[in-house]
Amino acid sequence: MIDQMLVSHAELFHSVNHKILVSGRLYDGAYKNLSDFWKMESFIPYTSSQLLQQARWVWRNAPKAEKYWDDVDIVYCPAESYVPTGKAKLVCTIHDVAGYEKELYPNSWARTWHCRKWRLLFQKIELHADAVVTVSDFSAERIGHFFPGLRSKLHVIHNAPHRVFGATVSEADAAQAIEITGGAPFILVPGGLSLRKNAELVLQALRPLAKACPNIRIIITGRNNSNYTERLKKVQNNSIVLAGYVSDHLLNALYQQAEVVWFPSRYEGFGMPVVEAMAAGTPVVASNTASIPEVAGDAAVLCGVNAAEEHVEAIQMLLENSGKRRELRDLGKQRSARFTWEASARKLNELFESFFV
Repeated sequence: MIDQMLVSHAELFHSVNHKILVSGRLYDGAYKNLSDFWKMESFIPYTSSQLLQQARWVWRNAPKAEKYWDDVDIVYCPAESYVPTGKAKLVCTIHDVAGYEKELYPNSWARTWHCRKWRLLFQKIELHADAVVTVSDFSAERIGHFFPGLRSKLHVIHNAPHRVFGATVSEADAAQAIEITGGAPFILVPGGLSLRKNAELVLQALRPLAKACPNIRIIITGRNNSNYTERLKKVQNNSIVLAGYVSDHLLNALYQQAEVVWFPSRYEGFGMPVVEAMAAGTPVVASNTASIPEVAGDAAVLCGVNAAEEHVEAIQMLLENSGKRRELRDLGKQRSARFTWEASARKLNELFESFFV
């Protein structure tokens, strides 16, 4: 997502001089191997690790951005990070505040540490950022709820699907997708199994779904919490495939081959799988919560976040109704076309320019 925003902004606004501040270790280990586009960009490496440098910026408020580039006008942090500035304007991004939503994660030392760490960062952003970008109206509302001091600085700039989604699938990716699915018709569940992604509902729905749709496989991509994979073994359903992490190109192939994309997530700052699936031309069944209705509009079937039976009925209806699937494919294509990185980059540039009016 960060890559797409930065590339789009650089492609659209040639008069803007872009320089990217990165850890020297990352530059040596990864950035040198990026695409030709990034080789044309100017990188400014710093000597310490990314984690250590971020801690210095937050705790010491130094060194300021002007140390690395003395005539910088705007410092843009496209993920949850902070760089102190002198005269330059500072724009930070906060995608969501899911870690503060008590029902999404079990109470643990790790969660407590996470919340304390991010609270320090967000408080620093509240004090020093000139603007804060977030990815949906829903995220803006939740950020304002937990951090009221950020409300007046928030600007919503939506994410968009990567250009690969909806593009022509290569023969190799199509073949690999068939190898994963066995060539059978399937439901695709992107995002893996976790509490946040509503794995409880998925597990509840598996048996009734297998009964209602006995010839359909369920392909789950992404990272899975071990607790849910252990419970999944007890279901003893050979139609379920845990595909793990897949590349965007392979995911695009899976989207395009799927009968339905099922995304019953409990919480999304934006909900990329919804807009990716729509861009790929696949009908979507998802939860009617968080940012998902904002992204999906009327181009998906939205069900109660705790209503397993409702999800099963929606999936069964789409599998049995080819006309409805075609309708949602068309609506999804139209809906996803509203979200483009070019439009988001233009909106970001409008924010930048507002500082100098």
